[in-house]
Amino acid sequence: MIYGHGDDTFRYGDQLKLNFSSNVYAWADLSGLKEHLMQHFEVVSHYPEAEPLSLEKMLAEHLGVPENTVLVTSGANEAIYLIAQLYRNWASIIPQPTFNAYEAACKTFDHLISYDRKDQLEVMPEDRIYWICNPNNPTGNVLVKPLVNRIIRQNPRYLYVIDQSFADYTLRPMLQPREMVDCFNMMLIGSLSKKFCIPGLRLGYIFSSPIIIDRLRQIRQPWTVNAMAIEAGKYLVSNNSQMIPDLKGYLDEAQRLRSELATIEGIKVLKTDTNFMLAFIDFADSLELKHWLIENHGILIRDAADFRGLDNHYFRIVARTEEDDNQLLAAIREFKKWKENNP
Repeated sequence: MIYGHGDDTFRYGDQLKLNFSSNVYAWADLSGLKEHLMQHFEVVSHYPEAEPLSLEKMLAEHLGVPENTVLVTSGANEAIYLIAQLYRNWASIIPQPTFNAYEAACKTFDHLISYDRKDQLEVMPEDRIYWICNPNNPTGNVLVKPLVNRIIRQNPRYLYVIDQSFADYTLRPMLQPREMVDCFNMMLIGSLSKKFCIPGLRLGYIFSSPIIIDRLRQIRQPWTVNAMAIEAGKYLVSNNSQMIPDLKGYLDEAQRLRSELATIEGIKVLKTDTNFMLAFIDFADSLELKHWLIENHGILIRDAADFRGLDNHYFRIVARTEEDDNQLLAAIREFKKWKENNP
């Protein structure tokens, strides 16, 4: 069970004013989707498809791949757990730091886990899965597409899970399913929740070879994707809705925020290729910073101490508007002065 995560806004109610903890774009125009769902609200009166085949067919056409290579899931999280379940008792290589759901899922299904240390890899079984988050959460860095493609194709002995949930939050080239239909040792995870800015509806998918997709179908529970989510997915995919109108401008603001944050003495910020970034604070505990910001300014950040390989001095933030970001920067500078007076 994952208790520490971003976007835990439910804990703070009216206290929250600015949310920097969720990586999902916050200003998507969902008015068309809202109108469509209200016009089709009757779907909640009936059971959904036991498997969301109608959405899978539409998504496969959109991706330009055969229908039997796509499995729609209840968010990327179900995709992760299904893969871990299918390969129960395998060895999993999970480079750190990265999204902690991989480790949680692999532990649930008794995987032998390595965190990509050389001494561990030398004794790991050959039947192994490499979990690669690209763009990586929480760092925001992106592995170049030719490198990822080459690694997968030159190592057919191993399986690779490539989680591209944040593919729509970077300008760096990503693997395209239609380019990988001849590759049989890869499972690519995508997130419609993040692409279309609807995390509350939980929509993800797995693209892989027909054999792997068929095996995943055999172990999944029925009705994991609800009727409203299916209807929303069909509307969004058919309209190919673009939720971030100016991605370059948004990412430029993220780089400005990163540069300004790095000017605060005692804070280091890792390079990022996305809208979110990982930072290190040496003069305070990251949880203390989180609590101070929410209590004094209604600002929520992501404490990153629960990521393996990180400690209680790391936090993650996402870019918002220039005005919002400036409020965050001012609040952190104020926290630094407060901390100096209250050591």
